[in-house]
Amino acid sequence: MFGRMRRFRIVISAFLAAAFWLTPVAATAQDLVAISSITGGSSVFVFRSSSRQTKRFISGAKPARTKLQRLESVKKIKRQFDTFAKTDPRREKAKVVDPNKLPPGAERNTMAAAAVSKLFAGVGEYYLEKGEFAQSFDFFRDAIRLDETNLTAKTGFSEALATQGNDLLVKDKAKEAKAIFLEALKYDPKNSAAYFGLGEVYAELDESAEAIANYEKALVADKALTEIYVPLGILYFQAGNIVKADELLTKALASSAASGETQYFLGMVRASQNRNEEALAAFQKAKTLDPTYADAYFNAAETLVKLKRSKEAIPDYQKAVELKPAYFDAALGLAEAQYESENYAAAATDFQTASKLRNDNWQALAGLGDTFIKAGKFNDAAAKFNLAALFLTRLPDFDKTTAADLYSKVGYSYGQQCEIDAPLFKPCQWSSAIKALTKAIELTNDPLDYTNLGWAYLNASRVDMLANRKPEQQANLVLAKAALEKAVSSNAVVADSAAQNLGAVLNDMGDFAGTIVALGKVYERHPEWTFSGYALGTAYFKVNDFANAARVLRSVADRGPGTYYMPALKNLGATEIKRKNKKELLKIVEEMRKISPQDAVILEQQMKLAKI
Repeated sequence: MFGRMRRFRIVISAFLAAAFWLTPVAATAQDLVAISSITGGSSVFVFRSSSRQTKRFISGAKPARTKLQRLESVKKIKRQFDTFAKTDPRREKAKVVDPNKLPPGAERNTMAAAAVSKLFAGVGEYYLEKGEFAQSFDFFRDAIRLDETNLTAKTGFSEALATQGNDLLVKDKAKEAKAIFLEALKYDPKNSAAYFGLGEVYAELDESAEAIANYEKALVADKALTEIYVPLGILYFQAGNIVKADELLTKALASSAASGETQYFLGMVRASQNRNEEALAAFQKAKTLDPTYADAYFNAAETLVKLKRSKEAIPDYQKAVELKPAYFDAALGLAEAQYESENYAAAATDFQTASKLRNDNWQALAGLGDTFIKAGKFNDAAAKFNLAALFLTRLPDFDKTTAADLYSKVGYSYGQQCEIDAPLFKPCQWSSAIKALTKAIELTNDPLDYTNLGWAYLNASRVDMLANRKPEQQANLVLAKAALEKAVSSNAVVADSAAQNLGAVLNDMGDFAGTIVALGKVYERHPEWTFSGYALGTAYFKVNDFANAARVLRSVADRGPGTYYMPALKNLGATEIKRKNKKELLKIVEEMRKISPQDAVILEQQMKLAKI
């Protein structure tokens, strides 16, 4: 890992390695192993910030209240209204009149209209208390007709209408209730019950602005209606007004702390404020209060992931999927958590589940591609990454960097597949890798993708070399050089990786001086890159700069056993033979004896032939 990039060496063919890459130094010690014989196993592919796209893009649907939750809110508000009506009425009521005890003059229209109006308003109150709305409506209307100044009749009629409207809401008949609430407000513009009812109606119709406005009017009309805090706070959250949502839901805790819904949406507010520990606590409470609350389990899991506790998130994701088998975001989150916890087989299963739920979702397909890479199924991985890129690029305003990363992984997968196919004498798919990496460049023109394109052309040229297709080999080397030079000149973080690949290309083209230029600064900055040192030392040998060849190869050998330890010792031996440096040669022989006595004997024979 360095900077924002990650380097990977890719061995493109075990067969090629056995045949060419580690060929011993010739007995005459007149030459070294050609860099092309070993660089194929050490060409550099560069991923973006990580080997996979771990950031998920949640569907973006607003967290919604269920129908059951909405109905529960209506019931709570209705209970609060009913309580106020009995203990602390919000209006002046007419005196209740039993319709069976109306004076004869009221029935015969021999009394004054205003007096009858008061009596009829009282009868309306009688029927309202009994919940017989049709009868109450008749008497309230007659009372208003007889005396339009009868305020108690108007407010009584308004309350009767609002009460019936709320009864309809409880029965899940929001559309029918709307007209009733609007009529109620004509007779009493301060009827908080009617405003609340309209708020519920508009919330049901997904007209959030109108819903918020009516809820707010209900609170202005009656500040004691604390049951409104939860639905109004939720609407503000859905509208993106986190400050107001926080204010209302925090107030709601005083009376609704035992509500799973209240705890859940408070958790959503805390999560949006990046107060993740508090959010997690709220989601956990919501789960306890309502064990069937799938969204609470899902968001508890999401919060654990934010807190870098992916493994702990797995049970909550699983519970969310268990409660709602078609819960795509939970299925995808579960797959991601399994992957991050290195449960790759389980991740593959869960990504497949997510893909079945949405077979055109690029994230699920990309995740499945990543699990195929872990399983060594590179052709399958390439197919999934190609599909993921196809569906992503169909989206409006898709992220080009993400799409380029997917195409980059397509190229990488084909390269890895070559390592499997070549020993079986199956053709490698470098042309497909090149096509994918070219698409990545077209999207972002990123130096990283030029580095990887150069890598693909370089390895394609090696396949051509082994097949004795020299024109094709040279053409691919020219293309590799052009791509890598662009990456090197970019001064980007990938420039050193590109320079390493460029050194290999220049060597294959016979430009050893160019190889030294390409690899010299790289090895100075990254002495831990043993291949760069080995290749640089070999290039110095090619131009007869034996002093520098010895210096660099010794530094590689001094790093101890590893991939390039013995090759470095062998080439260092050949270099010191050129320099007639017996003391150093004897040291090399002793170093070789510890790991490869046979190579030590060969070096001693070479010393005798050189008369050292």
